[in-house]
Order: sequence, then structure tokens, then C-alpha cells
Amino acid sequence: MPKVKQLNFEGQTIFCGIDVHKKTWRVNIRNDEFELEDYSQEASVEQLVNHLQKKYPGASYQVAYEAGFCGFSIHRFLSKLGVNCIVANPADVPSTDKEKRRKNDKIDARKISRHLSKTELPPIYVPDLEAEHARTLVRQRGRLVQDQTRCKNRIWHLLMFSGLKLDVDKPQQYWSRKFIATLQSLSCQTESLKMALNIALEEYLLVRKLLSVATKQIRTLSIHPNYTAVQKLLQSIPGIGIVNAMIIMAELQDMNRFKTLDKLCSYVGIVPDTGSSGENDVIKGITQRGNHYLRPAIVESSWVIIRKDPAMLMLYKKYCSTMIPNKAIIKIARHLLSRIRHVWRNQVEYEIGIVG
Repeated sequence: MPKVKQLNFEGQTIFCGIDVHKKTWRVNIRNDEFELEDYSQEASVEQLVNHLQKKYPGASYQVAYEAGFCGFSIHRFLSKLGVNCIVANPADVPSTDKEKRRKNDKIDARKISRHLSKTELPPIYVPDLEAEHARTLVRQRGRLVQDQTRCKNRIWHLLMFSGLKLDVDKPQQYWSRKFIATLQSLSCQTESLKMALNIALEEYLLVRKLLSVATKQIRTLSIHPNYTAVQKLLQSIPGIGIVNAMIIMAELQDMNRFKTLDKLCSYVGIVPDTGSSGENDVIKGITQRGNHYLRPAIVESSWVIIRKDPAMLMLYKKYCSTMIPNKAIIKIARHLLSRIRHVWRNQVEYEIGIVG
């Protein structure tokens, strides 16, 4: 009886692109030369790894998928099973016009595996589990801040729409207990309107309570040994308090991954979109691409630092001589990022009054 040869792909690399969804994955498998397989399977890491090991034993596996609703969980499960995996920004996956116009799961999975095999797929940074969960807490607080603002706006709309008057010239930034009691004691024309107002106020009070809980948790997290040292350095910068310092730490994670200030500014979104062709250079304003949690925190701190640091105020006045204040503050935000990078990387506290 002839001896049966066992499959052995030792020394070869198998590339696998996945278009992930909640219940199913579209999988495209290829090697350096051509496509080998394209199929759908259940959303299961174990099933994928078993398939690769069964059909391509001994090979080195490289898997990629786009960042999305599933976060980094697939990456972590594959890493535990010894499979190399990268997570890509969907906007960074090269696409032809045809692929954009005829988009489907098969095309997406094939596109990912093809660019992965050509090393044309830049991976995004994957934080460790503890750092990711800390970032989740900080982001949850940010969402609660937005919810609280929406609740306030809905209440003001209800008052204006119903013709209810308050002895207040403009909306208050902080709603004290006395002000809330005033709202609750308003005389409404009908019981239905009174009920609607009370429900809106109850919603606001609930969100405010949850926001207070989240803020306390972030303050507790800030004194954790993993964050204490950098927190102290960041809070030495005028305009950066505990909450903004935690936002900066949670979103940046590791300052050493940004080799230059330009790369840091690009990640945050403090750079312009440009369109250059031949001799025509067009500046389209601040980019829409960036970290939408971190950029508002940096801009907010920039408005404070120009009031507390004479050197930054001088720069702000200089920029305001040639542009409107809202554009000038973006320039200040870049200077602030430079100072954040300096104190973080060099482990030194901020010094007020230094120009540069």
C-alpha cells in the first residue's frame, strides 16, 4: 500500500481577510500568489483557526479585519491561539472605485486579504485590556455629558414651545437645586404639560446622577499606580484637570508610539485637510478625521491655558492678528499638544511662561 503524504505548509504564509458581522463572517484566504478560498462561516474564532490548521497545517497565519463594533476581542482571541492578527482602520483600506460602488461582504474580505498579503494594510494600535477598559469608562462619561446637554436643551425647548416664562435672561451653565425647584414649581396650563415637564426634569436628574458616579470613578482611577505619575505631569499644565488628563491618557495610551509631533497632531485631528494639484494648493479647514473624544478636550484646555500662561496668551494674540479666534485657538491646541508630549516623554513638569 503506497504511503500517504501528509500536508505540510511549513515555511509558507497564509493570509486571511475577514469581513466581520454579528452572526457570520466572510472569510477570504490566499497565499503570496493567488486566492485559495472564499467562504462564509459562523462568527467563531475557534472555527476559523481549526479550518486554517486543518487545510494548511504547519503554515504561518496572518489574519486581518476592520475595526468596528466588535472592538479588539477577535484580535485578542486569535493572539491567545498563536495566530498573528492586525486590526485595520476601514478608512485606510485601499479601495478602487468599482469596489466602492459594488460593495459587498465578499469584495470587502477579498480586499482585506489582498492588501494584507502585499503588506499594504497599516495596523491600528491595540491597547492592553486594562487600558481599553479605562478608556471605555472615560468615554462613557463623555457620552453622559452629551446626554445631560441634550436633556437641558429639551427642557428649554419645552418651555419655549409651551410659552412658559422664567425670570432668567439666559440659560444657566450649572443647574442648581434652587433653579431645578423653580422649574418644578412652574405653573402649567394643564396637567399633561406639567407631567411632560416633570418627566423631562426627572430624566435630566437621572443623567446628572449617573454623570456624578462616572466622574467619581474616573477620579478613583486617576490615583491608580498605572496613571499617577503621568497624571501629575499632565495636571501641571494650566487648563488640564483630572478629567481632561484622564481623557488624554486614556486616548493616547502610550506617547512613545507617536514618533513626531505631526503624527500626534494628525491622530488628534489638529491638522487641516488639503487638496493640492499642480500649482493649486487648497486648505479645506480642520480635518474631519481625528480622535473625536480627544480633540474637544485639547481645544477646551487651550481656551483655559491662554488665560493662565502669558506665553500662550502672547502666541494667541499673535495668531489673532491674522485670523479669527476660533482658528487661532487651533494653533494654540497644537502648541499645547507639543507641551503635553514634552512633559510626558521627558517626565518633567510644565513651566509657565516659556515661548516655543
